[in-house]
Amino acid sequence: MRIGEILDNERTAAVFDRFLPGMRARVAQSAARGMSVRKLAEYAKGAISESSLEAMDAELGNIPYEEESMEQMTEALKSQPLTKAAAEQIPAQRQTAIYPGRVWRDTDGRRIQAHGGALFYEDGIYYWYGENKDRTDGVCGIWTWGIRAYASEDLYNWEDKGLIIEPDLTNPRSNLYPSACVDRPHILKCPKTGKYVCWIKLSGEKSCFVLLQAERFLGPYEVAVENYRPFGKEVGDFDLVKEEESGKAYLFMDADHDGILGMELSDDFLRAEREVSGQYMGLHAPFCREAVALFERNGRKYMLTSGMSGYIPNKSDAAVSGSWRDSFVSIGNPHPRDETNSSYNSQISQVFKVPGKKDLYISIADRWVPGYPVDAKRADMIERSIASHFEPDRYRVSPEEKKALAESPMLASADTSIADYVWLPLEFDGERVSITWKESWRLEDYE
Repeated sequence: MRIGEILDNERTAAVFDRFLPGMRARVAQSAARGMSVRKLAEYAKGAISESSLEAMDAELGNIPYEEESMEQMTEALKSQPLTKAAAEQIPAQRQTAIYPGRVWRDTDGRRIQAHGGALFYEDGIYYWYGENKDRTDGVCGIWTWGIRAYASEDLYNWEDKGLIIEPDLTNPRSNLYPSACVDRPHILKCPKTGKYVCWIKLSGEKSCFVLLQAERFLGPYEVAVENYRPFGKEVGDFDLVKEEESGKAYLFMDADHDGILGMELSDDFLRAEREVSGQYMGLHAPFCREAVALFERNGRKYMLTSGMSGYIPNKSDAAVSGSWRDSFVSIGNPHPRDETNSSYNSQISQVFKVPGKKDLYISIADRWVPGYPVDAKRADMIERSIASHFEPDRYRVSPEEKKALAESPMLASADTSIADYVWLPLEFDGERVSITWKESWRLEDYE
């Protein structure tokens, strides 16, 4: 449970106060409301004992949801309006280019809500799908309101096709409940079953997958598996990739925040059958890897990842392998000309090969907190401040820098309904990959 959820319930708040006296006054009106108690304990660095955490967890677990409070919570979520930014509608203007970092609107003039998203191509139509954040203001407790999809014939102009996966408003324990931390959907079409299989990660305490499948890309999707942790591993960011020749599919995920594991999927794409590789093992935040994005070019397999600093952007890394079954080897930052050390203030969620183009790969990325720009100085402060939690003797941080980190956007308290998108083409020099900033660019300029 998030601290905000604990403090909003009289019984659970009483438990919190008993085990952590005086703490409520320090966190009740701060961004820490979006944290779990265990995450707060990490930042407190020893001020909260493990024995207190275990005892509090046990007691909180014995407090059942009361039907009345469940209904009140659900009714409050149902009545939550769109954020001001999401509700805004302006006359639609037809686009003829891609403008990284600018507000991107659909053909009805509303902000596109496909965050942490990906592209899928079928029968001449591009589909862009992702997290619908149109009610996520960082205050109300809604993390994601279902998965939304858009359709386009040119990758510039996008028609809203609605929610292809609806939030579950009937069960607060559901993996699809609006306050569950639903992240980064990825969809593959399974050649054996003919079904579209969607894997979605849940962040936070659950750290698991929910899997759904449908007969059509646009749904309806039905839940096939909930609360799934491959081989018992806590689930972080991930990507799926399918070999067109063999039909085999692979999952690469941040496992236990201790490395990226590669796993081969079952023939129906509904479970991981075996581990096949491990990379970036044994690192701590912000150096451990997340935001996995996979692609293939000229027989070489590529993996792009970010460091771990929440919604605050950081330097990416590129790695390469000869096979999806072999470990990847780092080849360095794919944004070598980015002086901000923040991947152009964005985080990649997918690399998409444009059909019909000789060598056009697009980095699909989110600018989660456009109101918090990161430059090289701020990137260094964030990196050292996070790393100091794990190696305080190596990474020195001033009290002012600790305060600046505490005041930076937190995962659960950011208004991600205003997050923007940064789409940029990849460039290649041999097997080296790089991404260069462009104020605008056109697909027509590529073969």
